[in-house]
Amino acid sequence: MPPYSKILTDSSQAFSLKEWRFDSTEARDDSGKGSWSVTKTCLAGGRQEGTEIVDIDNGFLKFVVVPTRGMNIWGGEIQDIRLGWDSPVTEVVHPQFVDLTDRGGKGWLNGFGEWLSRCGLESMGPPGPDGSQVLTQHGRINYLPASYVEFRFEPEPVPRIVLRGIVEESFMFGPHLQLMTEISTEIGSSELVLNDTVINLADIPQEMESLYHINFGPPLLGAGAKFLAPIKRVAPRDVRAAEVDMAKWNLYTGPQAAGYTEQVYFAELWADPQGATQTLLQSPDGKSGALVAFNTQELPYFTLWKNEASLKTGYVTGLEPATSYPFHRAVERKAGRLRELAPGETHEASVVIKALLSEAEVQGAVQE
Repeated sequence: MPPYSKILTDSSQAFSLKEWRFDSTEARDDSGKGSWSVTKTCLAGGRQEGTEIVDIDNGFLKFVVVPTRGMNIWGGEIQDIRLGWDSPVTEVVHPQFVDLTDRGGKGWLNGFGEWLSRCGLESMGPPGPDGSQVLTQHGRINYLPASYVEFRFEPEPVPRIVLRGIVEESFMFGPHLQLMTEISTEIGSSELVLNDTVINLADIPQEMESLYHINFGPPLLGAGAKFLAPIKRVAPRDVRAAEVDMAKWNLYTGPQAAGYTEQVYFAELWADPQGATQTLLQSPDGKSGALVAFNTQELPYFTLWKNEASLKTGYVTGLEPATSYPFHRAVERKAGRLRELAPGETHEASVVIKALLSEAEVQGAVQE
């Protein structure tokens, strides 16, 4: 089986395949790891009109990548476990219907419903002025379409599906940053891997922020669910988060009545000598979970977002490794947490998301 590749989008050639499919039969994959497929389609109707998505089924894990939305991941499933959450935003909204300046700079929320959102690259965090510039919530990368998308099937050394994308965030008198991402999954596995590189294409230094907003709802989230991590230090973001007994900051009580306000906690994590660490959302019954692994040398700051509102208003929690905390950029700059890239410099980061499907797997992760 030779490797196979297919360019799905290339803006330099004014080219984009709207409908396309490739599967294990066409690939002549005789690895014995199961049937798999990759399908690109273009959505129609409502605010998702024109949104291009790529459905990936590795024979076990299924998930949806959205090239039109910064190569984010809309949702996934494995066995009977849904990976993602129920947002009031049910459509994969096209960026043309999202005004980031809406509601005082909170327009980012008008399309928020994905399993994994990208926040950045010029800035992330709440909206507001930073000198002469007015920043919008969580930046722009999550609503910028990929200019290049390529699919690869690599049969060796382990058969895997790879989707590569390039997203540019640039404007006159502003930043010139480029995201190169590789989203991959081994055939028949329960995990996906993101390998991202951000490069400063300008010939002057440029500030950069990046946060992975990884969101979960039921069935992994519910009364009795737990967040676990090797915590070095943890602090509530504000008075609201501090209202909770800090001995229970990582526990979930279930959907709350009207009037609930989100709770956010900032943490520094222990890691091995190479910087590897991991976090875990454990289901209420302890028989399933989701592991998020990353490197603290690349993503040194972690945020836990708890929004235990009623089910129909967005019951969700977010596990969020990042280059800084999601305060306003001016705050992060003053605290010395803001990353600056020299001309041509890159920032690389890898994030692994793995579904845990048994009590034994969960307890193994807890012990580790």
